[in-house]
Amino acid sequence: MILRRRNTNRMLYAILVLCIYSFKLVLIGVGDSGIRLDDFLIFAAFILLLARGDLRRIKRSRAFNIYLGFVGISLVSSAWNSAIGRVSPFISIIFVVRLLEYMVFYYLGYLAVRNGYNLKRMLSWFLTLLCIVVPLQMAGLVPTSGVFTGITSRAVGNTNGPYEMAVVGAFLLCYLGYSQSSYLKGAWSLFLIVLAASRITFIATVISLTKILLQGLRSRRGWIVGFAAVGSLAVAGFFGTPYFSSGSSSEQTAVLSRLSSLNTNVSQSDMSEAYDAAPVYQKSTDFIDGEFQHAATEVSAFIDANGGDASALQRLYRWTTLIKSALNSLDATAIGLGPSFGSTAVDGYFVRVFIETGVLGLAMFCWFALALLYGEGPASKPFREYVYILLITACFIDIFVSYKPMLLLWLWHGVRQFESGKELHEDRVPNEG
Repeated sequence: MILRRRNTNRMLYAILVLCIYSFKLVLIGVGDSGIRLDDFLIFAAFILLLARGDLRRIKRSRAFNIYLGFVGISLVSSAWNSAIGRVSPFISIIFVVRLLEYMVFYYLGYLAVRNGYNLKRMLSWFLTLLCIVVPLQMAGLVPTSGVFTGITSRAVGNTNGPYEMAVVGAFLLCYLGYSQSSYLKGAWSLFLIVLAASRITFIATVISLTKILLQGLRSRRGWIVGFAAVGSLAVAGFFGTPYFSSGSSSEQTAVLSRLSSLNTNVSQSDMSEAYDAAPVYQKSTDFIDGEFQHAATEVSAFIDANGGDASALQRLYRWTTLIKSALNSLDATAIGLGPSFGSTAVDGYFVRVFIETGVLGLAMFCWFALALLYGEGPASKPFREYVYILLITACFIDIFVSYKPMLLLWLWHGVRQFESGKELHEDRVPNEG
């Protein structure tokens, strides 16, 4: 029995490593999403965890249980809105299943550290891989995947795009640089954030590093961390300025083509006028296939005539239209329009949560975030910094539905759960790995 558990421990750890290191490989396209190789790996891990009894024996954290409540609201919203025709049942349920898939990594992180696997070494090799692959991609020697296929001006790595890559860099900075005190690795992680050119994640990282600096000046080690942080920011800022200031025409065109809506008579600074001009949609297909898909030419003309940031305009019209649609009926305001209603890119996670799961889902998610920040014990400052970066990034990016960042969040949360010594008494067995 022990030998069998050792074998399955190795299998679970192998699945964890493969999911972290793997590139996106869609096997079956489904709408804007798709079924990936990783889905089968995660399902295999779930079956192993279920058969071994780990799902029962490993104690779930408070944040984990709250998130289950959030997933429950998402399921109710999916069922109701599928029944009345607002969203596609199959696509909507895939969005919910993905949330459950991410939670599997809570158990994989818990078991990995309990069984003595060296996560620091594994993640250090992952950082090394990214530091090799990203420059090759930006030189056009290695292809990129996801919606940013062909884009070489920004770091993508093995993620679905530069925004996701930036948050992966933030995780490595917090885990390797801050938690494990590997300052050189933290500096390399920061450089990946700069190459990804995600302004909101970079700002969130600067805020985090500033907090670490101010909090750490009370100790000698804090001064070392502070100098490392300031030095890394200075170097990254010097070399990374071109990536934030340059906007390639090809990337601008790609962004414009995905704009949600445009009425050229709407002032860029007049939110009330933008809200009044925004249409209301009853079905996800109407929203995705409606007038927004044909606005690229008008948007280009609007920006040429009036100036402005394409990314900001994208969010302005998406958010106003989606929020107005969600507020159009009582049931949608309460439980949302259904997961997948806003497609894969709402470009603002809090807006996404509201329009997909309503006031109830938004309240539950905020409760989950608070539980992550304040429920993990006194030794979890690096983990909290990663959560802060995620929450700031979520204001403008759908980061809490992004695969790699959520994988790493639940992985670290599982590690924290084991380290805090909250496992059930029947789970206290000798090291098996």
